[in-house]
Amino acid sequence: MDYRKPKNSSASTEIQIDVEPTAKALRHPSLLKKYLDPILQDEDYFKMSKAVSITEMFNARVHYGHRIGTLNDNMKWSLYGERLGVCIFDLDVTKKYLIKALNFLAHVSYRGGLVLFISSDRANMLMIEKMAAEMGQYSHTRKWQEGTLTNTGQLFGANVRLPDVIIFLSTLSSTLERHPAVVESAKLAIPSIGICDSNASPNYVTYPIPGNDDSSPTIRYYMNLFKLAIERGKEAREKALSGN
Repeated sequence: MDYRKPKNSSASTEIQIDVEPTAKALRHPSLLKKYLDPILQDEDYFKMSKAVSITEMFNARVHYGHRIGTLNDNMKWSLYGERLGVCIFDLDVTKKYLIKALNFLAHVSYRGGLVLFISSDRANMLMIEKMAAEMGQYSHTRKWQEGTLTNTGQLFGANVRLPDVIIFLSTLSSTLERHPAVVESAKLAIPSIGICDSNASPNYVTYPIPGNDDSSPTIRYYMNLFKLAIERGKEAREKALSGN
């Protein structure tokens, strides 16, 4: 018996896949935009750009960095200059990155995502915890135990749902070193939003926001914007689920 595949059989016809569009998309991801959900095709679907103003950022002291001697080379791109030995952020740059982060956060909220706020700043920890609870989300403002994200099985002994996005109100720990959760989230491919001061590094942060990370008025300003983004995402989700 001849077990060779028949040359003219329809069952043996191989599906030809055009790999050219995929190869092009690797170089130019924007080519895939037309295949996305219509909501994702609008870069400012939740209109977060209207919620961010340079005047309000200035009044909230977002533009203040740290002393010029502590400047991290990876943050030079975000500076306007220096005043009396203090780094000054370019608020036009900050606004651009802040709007991107807020829109991403709103999309996560729209899909029912879990948000975790992280900070090591003792001066603002109670405010962060309170506002996170008001949003129906979670916060961690105490000392971080290494492996909290990457070693959940041994630490908690059960399956734990990891956050869909982590928001760092400061990417530095209390010892002015990179917060260990920044690296852990990157290892697990958990998207992150991080306030990066002039003495910090934006490396490993998915959506870095250059700006002041330790002033109470500034942190409250950020939290109010994050709250607004989450609320807009939830409202759009409820509307979509109700069919209106």
